[in-house]
Amino acid sequence: MADDWREDLNLREDMERYVRQGYKREEALDFLKRDSPMYAWSIRSLDRRLRHFEIYYNNPEVSVEEVKEAVKKELEGPGRLLGYRAMHKKVRQEYNLHVTRDAVYNVMYDLDLEGLEARGGIGAKKKRKKGNFSSKGPNFVHSLDGHDKMMGYQNSTFPLAVYGCIDTASRKILWLRIWTTNSNPKLVGRWYLEHLVETRIISRMIRLDKGTETGVMATMHAYSRRNHSDIDDPIDTILYGPSTSNQEHLALLKDHGHYDPFDEIDRMLLAFILIPLLQKQLDIFKDTIWNTHRIRAQKDTFLPDGIPNNIYSFPEEYDMEESGLPLTEAELHEAAIQSGVLDTDDDFLDEVFRRECERIIPHPDELEPKDCSKAFIYLKRNFVSPA
Repeated sequence: MADDWREDLNLREDMERYVRQGYKREEALDFLKRDSPMYAWSIRSLDRRLRHFEIYYNNPEVSVEEVKEAVKKELEGPGRLLGYRAMHKKVRQEYNLHVTRDAVYNVMYDLDLEGLEARGGIGAKKKRKKGNFSSKGPNFVHSLDGHDKMMGYQNSTFPLAVYGCIDTASRKILWLRIWTTNSNPKLVGRWYLEHLVETRIISRMIRLDKGTETGVMATMHAYSRRNHSDIDDPIDTILYGPSTSNQEHLALLKDHGHYDPFDEIDRMLLAFILIPLLQKQLDIFKDTIWNTHRIRAQKDTFLPDGIPNNIYSFPEEYDMEESGLPLTEAELHEAAIQSGVLDTDDDFLDEVFRRECERIIPHPDELEPKDCSKAFIYLKRNFVSPA
């Protein structure tokens, strides 16, 4: 029984993932003790098992050319906006290249010195944001907000809007969604409900901008919190206040006459191409970059330094406590019915329009970011508008 771990492929995959994500050994142990309690764990046993599976934090056999190829591919797409720390995480996790941060920095220095300097990657000190913030622990306060800069003035440019949710204690991004709008209150409420159904946990409070899109979500939260004994008035669980490159492709399409932002067909064709592609990139950013990056100590907050995933999963290691409250299936069902959010369409295209798009490009989620402009032009050229 003691040696069963040697044949445990799931254990090997878990250990490879934690090393790839850059967890310190002590942090990896937290997850391994929780997920593989059938084995005895210590730093020594972890080291022994890493050696047995030939898992190394840094692999000297990875060539500079392999790193260059990965970085070059990222610089051709959304990765050109990444600093060297974020690029290092993406190279390790998306390309499985276990190399040092310095190795990635040196390659970026050779390939994109100007971009590296622009992103503050060379000797630039970033000013700390003023503020003083604390939280009791994960799921105490969730902050939700949208980003609609690509929509343009009066939503007249590109049909691309983002909405997301972050846990304020761990700074873990819980979900991100991109759609043709983020101002539909029932749509935003539906995304919030989907998160509650998935986790069966509701935060004690949510922090929102005071906009029309947040009304249904705020009502759902207060309604779902009405039976908890830690509050007198569920309305008090709603906090209002401000939250603290693909655009180049889009601008080119518009400037060269390929895309008309006032033509509804053009807008939906663009959404068909870009929304699955950008959702995929948002998920990669959430899971492989942000939630596994190491937050350094900040003197202006009372929040812990560490990796968001680790802080969220093991708050007791950071002198915090899990603060979320459970929701029953009956409570979730009632919130869904009372809010009416399930009546909202779950697709931004109608069925006939989508079928015609998929006839031309069956799998838009498999497109590379650098090919999105050509894909849109090809789609528009071959699209037959439904009668």
